[in-house]
Amino acid sequence: MENERITVRLPKRDILSIDAFIELGEFASRSEVIRHAVRDYLRKRSSEILESANQIKQVQQLQQELKSIESYLKK
Repeated sequence: MENERITVRLPKRDILSIDAFIELGEFASRSEVIRHAVRDYLRKRSSEILESANQIKQVQQLQQELKSIESYLKK
């Protein structure tokens, strides 16, 4: 996979935290930390969006089922 370079501006406290991870040996570079964070965010956010979509689909199905039995409930 081809990588592309981007520039990101972060608050100093975030950079210090990133550098602390590097000093602790968790990551080899700032780029590695950022790549890891972005991958984690995208994975988590994608899962949240899929979960929300599934919940919306379930609500729509329940609404449809309710409409189909609504006439029986009015009797």
